[in-house]
Amino acid sequence: MKYEVSERIRTPKSEEELLELLESKFKKVSESVQRSGQKIVAKSIDASFGSINRKDETIVSLRKQDDGWLIVADVNYRPSVAFWIILIITIFTYVFWLIPITFYLLQKKTVKEGIEECFQHVKNELHQPTGETVQSSGGSMGDLEKLAALKERGLVTEDEFEAKKKQILGL
Repeated sequence: MKYEVSERIRTPKSEEELLELLESKFKKVSESVQRSGQKIVAKSIDASFGSINRKDETIVSLRKQDDGWLIVADVNYRPSVAFWIILIITIFTYVFWLIPITFYLLQKKTVKEGIEECFQHVKNELHQPTGETVQSSGGSMGDLEKLAALKERGLVTEDEFEAKKKQILGL
């Protein structure tokens, strides 16, 4: 079974910087991580006792976007030899044959969540929000919004508000 997991990250970081960060994150959750050029190959993501039923290989690559990168993980998820042995042994029992199948399906979710968690950690470290920065002398809309909120609550006088606003806008 093959499936894809992707995440868009808005960042000015280079492809090399992003690949290094991804590699370090996948090393924390995978049994084996190898970097081959511009791709990262991770095997056995979030392995546990139930992982005996599966083999997974994830190939992570980057695609350049206008304002950052699209991280794509192509996952090859398949049953292991142990899965087939356990299934054959339990196939003639009442319901015990459901155990390896259940573990196999639950482990698919575990792999997907492990990949998404790695992507989220990278996104949290590198993400650059768009449209929030005012380019006139480095002030930001966030600073103006906070200042306006302080004024509305009566914590800043009109004169203080105007002076700080001019400073933020560089006027």
